[in-house]
Amino acid sequence: MAYTSSPEAQQRELDELRNAVNCAVVLEKAGFRLDRQATAQRSARNLKFRRDSEAIIVNHDGKGWWDPKGDGKGDVFKLVQYLDPSKNLGHVRQELRALIGRSPTLEVVERTKGAGDRPRRDPAELWNRRTAPGQGTVAWRYLTEIRGLPDHIVAIAGQQGALKEGPHGTAWFGHRDADGQFTGMEMRGPDYKGFSTGGVGKRLFGFRADGGEAPVTRLVVTEAAIDALSFAALDRFQKGTLYTSTGGGMSPESEANLKRVMMQVAVQPEARLVVAVDNDLQGDRYAGKFAAMAQDVGLWSGRISPKGPGEDWNAVLRTRTEGMQAGSVPVAPLCRLSEVLGSGAKAQPETVSPSWLGQAEAYGTERPPQVSAPSLPAPSEPVGKPAGPRSGSSPGLSL
Repeated sequence: MAYTSSPEAQQRELDELRNAVNCAVVLEKAGFRLDRQATAQRSARNLKFRRDSEAIIVNHDGKGWWDPKGDGKGDVFKLVQYLDPSKNLGHVRQELRALIGRSPTLEVVERTKGAGDRPRRDPAELWNRRTAPGQGTVAWRYLTEIRGLPDHIVAIAGQQGALKEGPHGTAWFGHRDADGQFTGMEMRGPDYKGFSTGGVGKRLFGFRADGGEAPVTRLVVTEAAIDALSFAALDRFQKGTLYTSTGGGMSPESEANLKRVMMQVAVQPEARLVVAVDNDLQGDRYAGKFAAMAQDVGLWSGRISPKGPGEDWNAVLRTRTEGMQAGSVPVAPLCRLSEVLGSGAKAQPETVSPSWLGQAEAYGTERPPQVSAPSLPAPSEPVGKPAGPRSGSSPGLSL
């Protein structure tokens, strides 16, 4: 291929490189190897590559990729820069030119013998064997004493089948899809953080602090299940609210599922989305992404985050709880409110008063045009089979 400096020739080269170089080839060059077991559990359309503790999933027949633990995704150009952010477009083009015509070897990653070689069990089977934390158990004490969650919030989540106690005192938070089918669980403990392997994977953790009698008119999306419980504990407007968590980074299938839930909520009068993400760069990215999704389905959305840089909602809750225990006058958390809808949005104050969320929603009087469900693009099919039937009394995420 001839390389010239004209804009037309450069664009042709970019298109050719994008189509000619497989993302799997780039990953193998960088030391990643195929995880055959994990790939088989997902789909032949998705190939999972590992390098030590890192994992990247290749999709779209090698033309796309995404990071299940982060927010990275895109084409082969973005992959090269994701692996080495110091490279500019010129460096990327030079690297990709040398890879034209290569096919991935699909060499399987070598695993050392040990716990990781044991057959992975269906997460639904593990979930169904567990019970909700009882008062005084290790997981209960972790959530109420270390995490500062109120007893009644922990009890309600357990009663709805959204929370169970795992081994070694870990707390398990069930994820379900928009139809209420169990897909996996977030797992948290004093010294442990992870998500279940096998099954469908992350979708949404969800529970209702009001018992679930009223229709869902308000969807709160957080990054972690403990943040969803913490936000509910701080929330004065619980009626009709579904508190959810994405469990961090999302796959394309997870994003499609969240959009389906937004569509279900959007049919209710005065429905709205509260994007309750952390006050950091990752929170900024999630806020923009969720706002765009809400706009697509005609759902009002607004962002509210802790005021302290880098803080999450559990940090806000624990600070407030510690202040009350010390005998100081409890002060409602001051939060940074950022309206993330573009058209019709009004200016917001930097901080808001104890009725902060009510004031936040008051600014959203101009709603985006309602979009009927049939006119929306059909969500992509989840990869793999559902991990199993619903367990417990949870209403799930089917609205």
